[in-house]
Amino acid sequence: MKRLHFTLVGALALALVGQASPALAATTPAQVSTGFSGSAYGSYIFNADKTLTSGPTASSSISCTGSTGKTSSNTAVALTVPAVGNVGAATTSVKTLLTTTGKRIESKSTTDGANILGGLITAGAITSESSADKNTAGVFSGSNKTTIADLKVLGVAVGANPGANTVLDLAVPLVGSVGKITLNGQEKRVVNGVYRVSTTALRVEVLKSGLPGLKVGTDIRIGVSIADLTPAQAGYLAGSGYSTRTVLASGLLNSGSTALAYARCNGGTTSANVAGINIPGLATAGAASTKTIGVLTPQPKITVTNSISGLNVLNGLIQADAIKAETAATRAAGATTSTLTDTSTFTNLRIAGLPAINASVAPNTVVQVAGLGKVTLHKVSKSSIGIVVTMIDVELSQPIGALPTGSKLQIGYSYSAVAQ
Repeated sequence: MKRLHFTLVGALALALVGQASPALAATTPAQVSTGFSGSAYGSYIFNADKTLTSGPTASSSISCTGSTGKTSSNTAVALTVPAVGNVGAATTSVKTLLTTTGKRIESKSTTDGANILGGLITAGAITSESSADKNTAGVFSGSNKTTIADLKVLGVAVGANPGANTVLDLAVPLVGSVGKITLNGQEKRVVNGVYRVSTTALRVEVLKSGLPGLKVGTDIRIGVSIADLTPAQAGYLAGSGYSTRTVLASGLLNSGSTALAYARCNGGTTSANVAGINIPGLATAGAASTKTIGVLTPQPKITVTNSISGLNVLNGLIQADAIKAETAATRAAGATTSTLTDTSTFTNLRIAGLPAINASVAPNTVVQVAGLGKVTLHKVSKSSIGIVVTMIDVELSQPIGALPTGSKLQIGYSYSAVAQ
């Protein structure tokens, strides 16, 4: 306030002596109008017919928001994908910022190496970064960056900083060309008012037969980061769902979210599914899926549904034939709060030693389960704009497998919100 007062007084004094006064800026960085949406993941490996699907692993995302200072992060352990090879542990993050010139979203993915296609492609740490900016003049800009340490393709070393959209032939000895490899895949574009910056550090596409166990159409992507700036809108749809996640007592992720899907800022449908879930020594489940459906007219609305079949925690301690975590948020024109709904259900829920617990259990029911810990069933929390449901939330009272006392297991998660 003091600085503004000085500026106005100074401008008035200059005008009185006949000198031109500088015009005040029409906008400041904080007043730049835009929405944010971004994501990052370590790896995503799939066939065209979806018979082989792994990932997206360590998926981080910020769904649609107009606010700066938002962050999202995730981790995943190393994995082995049959016929493809090994992909290292992954760490990802997305954040929105207010800069000195406007607003920005940054997305980053780091994977601790890869050895795929029987050693045809090997690498140390793989990093992908994307950022998108909008300044006070409404001009978009962005940056892409890829770093791949110790990269070798068919035994030949490749520089750590490959040029944008470098394409190499995937030629297999005694077989010939079976596909292509794209390094530092970059994109910057504006579509329907959305400015997108995306980076894929390493992508392998199998276009012909010849690799044992891999079908034509197999797509291997490692190190993906996406940063979007969207038009400002009356209501920003936000939402996500997943089937399971485990968190260490320290707060670090032990097992990232499974069947994870995020809502789109401007509506539409997204989905994710897995054929089965296995958290070693703790829980198993059958098929699981998440679906988000969003619309902006006649009023903004988002619905997130997560479904799980055949849950079994700690060899039958907690069981359910099916679990549905389903929430929705709607905002009427001119409203400052959202209308929230929760249609989540259990099918044939049972807990060993607690016969009174069944599928009709009341929301936010807390029980102590011997040999496991504190269990909250149909956990619900609400704000003025959104609702979160976790159907089973477990806090371990003793070490189980690699999880120490105090670690948490979350099963059946749904979040829906309409923000400004």
